Amino acid sequence: MYISSVSTWAFGLLVSTAHGTPAHPKPQSFSSKCTSFGSSLHIGSHPFNVTIAQYLPAASVINTTAEGSNVTCAGYNDAPPISVNLCRIGLTVKTEGEGEVILETWLPEEWNGRFLSAGNGGFAGCIQYQDIAYGVSYGFATVGTNNGHNGTSAGAFFHQPEVLRDFVWRALYTGVEVGKDITKQFYHKESCKSYYIGCSTGGRQGWKAAQAYPELFDGIIAGAPAIAWNGQLGWFGEMLTSLGTNTSATWLDAANWAAVQEEVMAQCDGLDGAVDGILEDTRKCRLDVTPLLCSSNGDKEGCLSQIQAETMEKVFSPFLVDGEVQHSGASHGYESALYEAFVGPLLEGWLQEWYAYVVYQDLSWTRANFSIDDVHAAFALNPYNVQTFDTDLSAFRDLGGKILHWHGQADQLLAVGNSDRYYDSVKATMNATSTELDEFYRYFRISGINHCFGGPGAGMLGQGGGVAAGNDPDDNMLMRIVAWVEEGAAPEFVRGTKFVNDTPSLGVEFTRRHCKHPAVNVYTGTGNGTDEAGWTCVEE
Repeated sequence: MYISSVSTWAFGLLVSTAHGTPAHPKPQSFSSKCTSFGSSLHIGSHPFNVTIAQYLPAASVINTTAEGSNVTCAGYNDAPPISVNLCRIGLTVKTEGEGEVILETWLPEEWNGRFLSAGNGGFAGCIQYQDIAYGVSYGFATVGTNNGHNGTSAGAFFHQPEVLRDFVWRALYTGVEVGKDITKQFYHKESCKSYYIGCSTGGRQGWKAAQAYPELFDGIIAGAPAIAWNGQLGWFGEMLTSLGTNTSATWLDAANWAAVQEEVMAQCDGLDGAVDGILEDTRKCRLDVTPLLCSSNGDKEGCLSQIQAETMEKVFSPFLVDGEVQHSGASHGYESALYEAFVGPLLEGWLQEWYAYVVYQDLSWTRANFSIDDVHAAFALNPYNVQTFDTDLSAFRDLGGKILHWHGQADQLLAVGNSDRYYDSVKATMNATSTELDEFYRYFRISGINHCFGGPGAGMLGQGGGVAAGNDPDDNMLMRIVAWVEEGAAPEFVRGTKFVNDTPSLGVEFTRRHCKHPAVNVYTGTGNGTDEAGWTCVEE
């Protein structure tokens, strides 16, 4: 184990209560209690093995590489410096058959009485230490898992149905069940409330809990969720097939996509009242492709042939399967980031691995052979309901649960329109108005944010994975869900912060209040939109 000391990490600490005298005949120091805890731990629901029982003082650093982390997890499970004194408990837990979950529960010395579970990303079987560190810095007992396998490949699911089941839902469920048990035994009291935070696959995991296991959490933050899973993977295949290769007539290169984005901004940037390079409502952008055609603009660099224009428009159109929308299509305003997604390894890799390892369990299947028949096969299989699009949330509502759903409108991997579709489908299924949904479910379309993080918008929301802009619930989603659950202080907006060069130490460039759906932001102030007070949430 490699531990080094560095300067204290700049996470805030929110501690609500003191905890009284521990129930021991003789008081133990926190560190000795931690290191001896593994020998007394008992979990009746699952066979388990304690792998870590380690006291970490504030400013410690965990070297996950030295600890033997899967090399493909680099970037997913990079551990930031520890900001508070804590006890780190690691376990391997058997689920069913060949299924096994690796989890860690971090227990802060100054516990706020609450429990938090962190999610995962992509196919990743990687504990997301950044989110665990984020939660524990605010005093939460926080758990994270490897989602039932090691590494970022779906190859772990090949002829391994129980490992696949762990990925779809059971690893999260097991982590919460065991993590709550560990927390209770360590502190000798129940957690007062239970929360969840995750983005991407982590967002899907949050929705899976709300849909199928509503008793797990009192409050859920589900960001950029990978719901509508089968349609999402099908859309990847349809788009990659439609675009072809860089020798295809249908292909759009970097210059083409840059030209499209430039024209989008020329036509649509000012629709919200501010010309600032950010679209506050991507749905309002109805691109007239005519100025982009080579025959219309004197063959300007990046101009499109007719067939390229048709391919481009397909990217932004709904993806239909048997006449039903299964993917919203992409949104305008981030075309260059979208191009990077199309040419990068993620979409191609996810598609290839899901169909070869899971849908067909046939290593001879290749993306080059993709067709709509493959989409039908994926929907027919839908293992353990990975689709995660159930729209009756009455059980979660009736248990008093609250969910804060958010999605970046500049998401280049998982389109915001799928979150729009889900919200509308919940309304229809539950025969509810937006006001009625507001009692337990609030949705925020966040302008200018790429997938989970990044982009030109005010995207630091306190959504985990890094330093928050502040502890105030208006600036911090984690603090907001706590305030909503425990005080009834529901969010009317989520304030995002944009740091100079996305570097907190350089200071704040601007902030923006992101409206609660279905309201949209309209700018009536002066300048280029950086005046937060100049924005107003308007229902149209």
